[in-house]
Amino acid sequence: MREEDEAYFNDSEFLENLQKYEQARKDGEPVYMDAEDLTDIAEFFMTQNMEEEANQAISLALSLHPNSVDPLIFLARQQMFHDNLEEAIKIAESIPDQNDRETIFLWTELLIRSNKPIDALQLIISKLKELDEDKAMFLYDAACIFMDYQDYQIAQKLTAKLEKDFPQYKKLKKLKTDLLMATEKYDDAIAMLQDILEEQPFSTLAWKTIAEAHIGKSNFAEALDSVEYCLALNPDHTQALMIKAHCLFHLNHLTQAHDIYQRLKNIMPEDGRLYYMDAVTLANMERFDEAKEALAKGLKNIPEYDEDRIQLLMHKAYLESKSHNIDEALKALEDAMQLSKDNKGVLEYHLLMGEILLENDREKEAAEHFEIAYNESENKQETLLTIGIAYAETKHFGTALSLLEAFMEEYKGKEGVVAIPYLAYCYKKLHDQENYLKYLRKAVSADREITEFLFSDDYPSIQPEEYYLYAFKNAYGRFPEDWE
Repeated sequence: MREEDEAYFNDSEFLENLQKYEQARKDGEPVYMDAEDLTDIAEFFMTQNMEEEANQAISLALSLHPNSVDPLIFLARQQMFHDNLEEAIKIAESIPDQNDRETIFLWTELLIRSNKPIDALQLIISKLKELDEDKAMFLYDAACIFMDYQDYQIAQKLTAKLEKDFPQYKKLKKLKTDLLMATEKYDDAIAMLQDILEEQPFSTLAWKTIAEAHIGKSNFAEALDSVEYCLALNPDHTQALMIKAHCLFHLNHLTQAHDIYQRLKNIMPEDGRLYYMDAVTLANMERFDEAKEALAKGLKNIPEYDEDRIQLLMHKAYLESKSHNIDEALKALEDAMQLSKDNKGVLEYHLLMGEILLENDREKEAAEHFEIAYNESENKQETLLTIGIAYAETKHFGTALSLLEAFMEEYKGKEGVVAIPYLAYCYKKLHDQENYLKYLRKAVSADREITEFLFSDDYPSIQPEEYYLYAFKNAYGRFPEDWE
């Protein structure tokens, strides 16, 4: 959900309309409201995965206001999101006011989804020429649509035109920042956000986005510092709370992350993705039964057609495999692939299938899936590392060492060192003290987060930088002589 939408749905006027609508429905009394207000209520219900309630609100809107633009646009977009493009186009054609800006944006989305982005851009440019007012807002909204569909080249063109024609437009800096974030230019985004904070030091959006930029750079400690400023300004900022939980998870503060997800689930009990994130956290705490329970609740709150179910089903497969319920694991994985479109997720499917088979001692079949994944991968470096880690995590340490050493040989320098913490882990499990200490000494500089994740249970209340020192002392009864 966009920040603007969340702010609108928390606005007192909208909440008053929502309460009025829900109370009338509860009391069985007739409801009379504007088509626009009823459509907003339906949109809100959709953000809460309450599609049946959304349909009731739209049906009421059309019965009270036949052929109104807003409810018809809602219906067309609903069909579009269900991949019923033909039906969506029929509804779009039936809208009486084809020059309404929201109708234009609907056609823009339909053209993009029909793989006609240039036609969509031409539509925007032609309609822009016909406008007498609000051209800046029109350009801003159009750029946001193309960003939503990850067409950053066209979004950049529209942003450049907005900056050229309306350099003082109030949302221009936000749009430019969003584009920098989307294209992973995080340092540039942070610099622009700091400029915004000089003008608006109490902007929760700016602090939140800086935190997101640091996450993009995997700087989770810095992200946590930034999001704390946001929460100081608004302790109940749900997106900031999610970012905080995400940072705590990556900093291996799992109990604190879980506590925040529990709080968020009480605030947004219908948000299935929260249950997924909490399930991942619980799984990392090896509380697998609780993780499966959280995941089951998450799946109940995400519609059958929603591609977000793929992640949840894949994690369900992982959890069932950890419990050695291989039939349930394989079924969840197959269900995930049924939802996958245009072969998206095939690589992840074969990697997870390989790990599940390894977990259940079916090494030959696992190797076949890993081979397919490696051959199909466009990023063989990342895939080889992932396969090596899969062997380590399923306690096939000898094979894991062979793959991880081959990875370091193939990818020398900074690219290869990410394998070092896992090499230390494998040598520790194989009771090879000399090589364990050799790689543990280098592990923190290679990847501090992974090192802490792998060894924090062995060295509680000790900073990762000191793991090697205490491992050496455990082995030899003293700290190393070259320690200063």
